[in-house]
This record gives sequence, structure tokens and C-alpha cells, in this order.
Amino acid sequence: MKKIKNILLVIVSMVLVLSLVSCKKKDSDKINPPKNPTGTIDDSDKTEKDKAAIMKDFDNVLKTNDLSKVIGFIDDNIKGLSQIEGDKMVLDLEVALEEFLNPTMDSIFKADPNGELINIAESDLFFPKEKIKDIESETLKNEVTKLMENKYKLINLEGSFYPIIDYENLKQYNNYVSDEIKEYIEIKAIDSNSPVVIDAGLLISYDDLASRILKVENYIQRYSQGQKHEEVLRLYRSKLALYLGGADNTPIFVNDTKKIKDDVLESYKKTLNTKDSVTAHIVNKYVNLIEKNDFIINTVVQDEVVSLVNEALSILEVSK
Repeated sequence: MKKIKNILLVIVSMVLVLSLVSCKKKDSDKINPPKNPTGTIDDSDKTEKDKAAIMKDFDNVLKTNDLSKVIGFIDDNIKGLSQIEGDKMVLDLEVALEEFLNPTMDSIFKADPNGELINIAESDLFFPKEKIKDIESETLKNEVTKLMENKYKLINLEGSFYPIIDYENLKQYNNYVSDEIKEYIEIKAIDSNSPVVIDAGLLISYDDLASRILKVENYIQRYSQGQKHEEVLRLYRSKLALYLGGADNTPIFVNDTKKIKDDVLESYKKTLNTKDSVTAHIVNKYVNLIEKNDFIINTVVQDEVVSLVNEALSILEVSK
């Protein structure tokens, strides 16, 4: 179970966890979230006093530790608030969803001792909502229904279904939050809809992984002083390390020859041509190292991955 929980945490951080001075963007190109966002959504009928009262009530609802009540309160009140309050509500909801992840998992396991979910969905990566009606156990059916209403979904890991946050579902609040949080949810939704790694194996192509890395880098550059900067920076670290080093069950080299795989090298070459990108700079250095090593991936190459990733992070921090 400890192994499975660790896998779950990796996916969640990734579902269920950047440029040289020469390529640094002009300061005017950065978009840092304003200290006092002026954009609001239909807040003409609510005074600042009204908003303060709503947010105080929201804090009290959070203390109930009842996800259904928290989500219901947000749904009933977020429309008339500014983006400042909208951001807080959605980010606080995310924290609550993370905190209740393990208790939710325990409830599902307790309600499904005989593996009914896997018998119904079989090899599906996610448990289909339309198959809830096929669950015979009323207790389990109620748990799965509540889980999905509370913005989780179930993912198939090693023959059992585990809950993860359904970030796609959080997009319903896009009209009421800042661009920074909207784009953050989009990044997280991409991974929750299509996990990068499961069971130490890469589930997407290297080109797709590169695309996600560049999207994350762009976010970091645009919101260098943003609320989710540190978390997205960690996400960038893990994705870049995976892109350069490969996964245990998806190495970047051919096992018998240790030569880099053609599709991986081609992906690297595409990525290094990306303009104004710290990732491109790092990948270019990595490809030069691989070429000097006759395209063989051994400790000479692999030992450089950590330092290259750290270099990318250092450049990103300097460019804030």
C-alpha cells in the first residue's frame, strides 16, 4: 500500500507534483499578477462589506471539513465576487481536495473490498461516470457518486482505482478567477486528464512531454511573482528531469546498445530550436554532451541530468 500511495502522490503532483541573459525575455513581456486585480465578474450588486462577509463565511465553511459544503458554498457565491476572492476560493478548494485525498481513498477501498470497480471498468484508465449505474453495492455507488460530485475522479493503478483531483472539473470557475489561476488549472488539468507517468513508465510521447514542459516554463516566466510559482517550479523540475533522464520502464536509450532512441533525439532537436526558452538552452547542452559521447547514454551522460535541471531552475530564478 505504501508503494501505491507513493505512486499516487507522484501522479497527483504531476495528475495524483528558465533563461540565459541572452535568451531572457524583456521585462515588459512578463505578466506578473497585479497586487490589486481590477477585473471582476458581476460584482456590481455586492459591496466590499458584502464580500468580506462572504469570505468570512467561506472560512467558516472550510473549517467544517465537509467538501460538499465547501463546493456548494463556492458555487452559490463565487459569481458575485472579484477575481481576488475567486482565486482564494479555488485555491483553498484545491488545498481541501489535497487534504481529503487519502481519506477519500480509504473510503473507496473500504466500500470496494472485492474489486467491483475494476471488474466493471476493467482496463479503462479512468472509471467512467456512465458506469456508476452498473455498481451493485449501494454503499460503493454512493461513495463513487459523492467522490465525483466533490471534484475527484478514479484512476486505474496496478489493478485498483484510486481518487485523484479532477482539475478539468475546476475549469467551471474559469470566469471568476484571474488568468494566472486559470492557466494554472489548465496545466494541472492536462496532467490529470492524461498522466505523464504510471508505474515508472512514460504514458505520453517525448514530443508531448516537451510541449508540456514548455507550457510550464512559459507560465513560470509570465507569473514569476505568482501565487503558484513555487509549485509550478517543482512541476517543471520533475518534468524536465523525466524528459532528460527517462523513466525506469521507459529509458531514453535502446537497452542492448545503450544508444539514444531515435524518437527521443528527434524530440530533443525540435525542442532546442524553441526561441527564448531556458528549456531549449538546457536541451541543447544535453544534446551536445550526447553527441560527444557517440550517442551512448551511460553514466557520463546520466550524471549530468541533475546539474542541468538545477541550472535551468537557477536561470529561471534569476530571470524573475
